Amino acid sequence: MQTNFIPTHEYYRRILSAPDAQLRQQLYLDLLVQPWKPMMDLFSAGNDDPLSGARAWAWLLPEQVEQMTAILEKLEAVNAWETGDAALKRAAACFAPYAERIPFDTIDGWLVLADPDRSNPLERGYSGATDWMQPRFIGQFWDPNEENLRRLPGLVAHEMHHLIRNRVFPFGPQTSVADYIVTEGTAESFATSLFGEENIGLFISEFDPAELDTARRLIAPALSATGFDVIRGYIFGDKLAERGGFRPVGGMPTFGGYAVGYYVVQSYLKNSGRSIEEATFIPAEEIVRESGFLD
Repeated sequence: MQTNFIPTHEYYRRILSAPDAQLRQQLYLDLLVQPWKPMMDLFSAGNDDPLSGARAWAWLLPEQVEQMTAILEKLEAVNAWETGDAALKRAAACFAPYAERIPFDTIDGWLVLADPDRSNPLERGYSGATDWMQPRFIGQFWDPNEENLRRLPGLVAHEMHHLIRNRVFPFGPQTSVADYIVTEGTAESFATSLFGEENIGLFISEFDPAELDTARRLIAPALSATGFDVIRGYIFGDKLAERGGFRPVGGMPTFGGYAVGYYVVQSYLKNSGRSIEEATFIPAEEIVRESGFLD
């Protein structure tokens, strides 16, 4: 599988070097917005503002020159693009034996800069997402710091894994809570298998162990629940449900589904003896059942 880690730092340098605001915005639209327009249109259809998608995703906008410069310099200082590129190559190589089961042969990785004032404060300064239409993912930073920067390789592996599993088990109207927690659990288990548990995602490392039983108790009877607004509540928890406008569960801790999914998958791997790469192609119901974690 081929990998491309897009040199967005070079894009940002071109944008910042533009001699006037008009050219700066045009470069921003051409280099950053246009490639993601099909996805952005899902969030801003019918909006005449060419920057509406970037606003919806909390990206720094072309006029935010000072913030763009500051965050870019922090990421360049730690060689974030080189680190991301190496992580993507390493992660993709793990799936070489499964190439015939993966319906694409190239993965693209992107890093973008986000606005601290419009980003989610519960995400600790960084986040990731995948394209629903093409085999590519995005990582975005708005507060680069020691804790989240050392997790960059794990973010890359996590999002890359989503691209593979979600092509094997596509999200749709019948996607269940079980599907979603296993999707997140396999992605983070893959990341930790490569880069160590000391670099596990903050949504698990900072999860209050006292709340794990609460999350497990709420998820266990709801494994077959469907509906995107419903299942997101079990993954992200009540605070993020209220912020994002989807249905809260009632008592679900923040990122509760991530934590439960991770421990479900870890229990499954231990009980089954399978590798995380093998588990990528196993249905969620089987992983949950054989894990025993929610019994």
